[in-house]
Amino acid sequence: MGKTKGHVLFFPYPLQGHINPMIQLGKRLSRKGLTVTLIIASKDHREPYTDDDYSITVQTIHDGFLPHEHPHAKFNDFERFNTSTARTLADFISREKLSDNPPKAMIYDPFVPFGLDVAKELGLYVVAYFTQPWLASLIYYHINEGTYDVPIDRYENPILASFPAFPLLSQNDLPSFACEKGSYPLIFNCVVSQFSNLRRADCILCNTFDQLEPKVVKWMNDQWPVKNIGPVIPSKFLDNRLPEDKDYDLGDFKTEPDESVLSWLENKPAKSVVYVAFGTLVALSEKQMKETAMAIRQTGYNFLWSVRESERSKLPSGFIEEALEKDCGLVAKWVPQLEVLAHESIGCFVTHCGWNSTLEALCLGVPLVGMPQWTDQPTNAKFIEDVWKIGVRVKTDGEGFTSKEEIARRVVEVMEGERVKEMRKNVERLKVLAREAISEGGSSDKNIDEFFALLS
Repeated sequence: MGKTKGHVLFFPYPLQGHINPMIQLGKRLSRKGLTVTLIIASKDHREPYTDDDYSITVQTIHDGFLPHEHPHAKFNDFERFNTSTARTLADFISREKLSDNPPKAMIYDPFVPFGLDVAKELGLYVVAYFTQPWLASLIYYHINEGTYDVPIDRYENPILASFPAFPLLSQNDLPSFACEKGSYPLIFNCVVSQFSNLRRADCILCNTFDQLEPKVVKWMNDQWPVKNIGPVIPSKFLDNRLPEDKDYDLGDFKTEPDESVLSWLENKPAKSVVYVAFGTLVALSEKQMKETAMAIRQTGYNFLWSVRESERSKLPSGFIEEALEKDCGLVAKWVPQLEVLAHESIGCFVTHCGWNSTLEALCLGVPLVGMPQWTDQPTNAKFIEDVWKIGVRVKTDGEGFTSKEEIARRVVEVMEGERVKEMRKNVERLKVLAREAISEGGSSDKNIDEFFALLS
């Protein structure tokens, strides 16, 4: 990699869905010669380690919680997390500034806005990096600005929400925090406060690409100097300019693809398998889990379902064994999602519509069946179905429950319905645009180069 051209700190919100896009940008910048330090706020101390393939060092700072406390305690006590982590972040930056290679800049996640204030006070060039799309983040912006008032009751006098450069959004299309006043109050404050000090940032990045949200991006560019640098998924599945970049892992976190899953897929015909996964955080109710299982079985398609150990007891009795016996389905505790989505046997992806999963499916040309749960997922699902037209979204009752008939109907629609050709054509088009954006000379590649020039 030659002589180092500078040192930059990365400070993500400590959830894997936020850390992964930070890692991926870090890999691309390190390949250009920057030294990267990834700072993880945690209650558990880990010795620093440096990745063998990249000049990326992972450091932990204390988040103010004790080892015996629940890992999600930080999401229920933001004040404690913010106060403690701001202090340990300031201490860490101060020490790094005395090193042989002091940092010039810090890239922070706007979910932790205090990161901007701490880094600014210590004289760093500070960059906001939105790991979620503008289509969700701008709704939080309008709430922060007071140009959108969250309704007191989502069911009383429901209205269509109108935002500049957006399609009209129903209450069910809005991020969960924007549907009803008082729902998730702590997290609501977290997502809205992303914009509380954003105008102090020296630069703004986002894990999207210009051609994916053109109207929203144009509106955003009129407000701030924005650089879209996505999609930041492993290079093997996009431009392949970093051929060793096959997953999101670093250093001693590296995991090998689950060959048993991939070998099972090898024996299935092209586009015959329904892949089901709801991310690392979503926990369906037992009733919804059973209903989903019955729906998948009812369709008669082959299926691969990623189910965490903690969720497996919610499946119907004998469901896993029956699928194995008939060789029509596989329930796995861990699935190499990128390898799976890239496999020719996959016909569609039943997903919670988290942004990383949405981008991965889009980049690998797989149409979607959306079962959004909360945060930005309903808005992502709206764009998937009505704007990009690369999939469908299940309908729910007033309690947010989806019947097996509805799930099965939607899966069949994406696997072999009248619109399947259109959906596949649209997702292939976006797949090409995504690869063009991040490939040499593309819009995101140029933005990364321009950004690198600012730091080096």
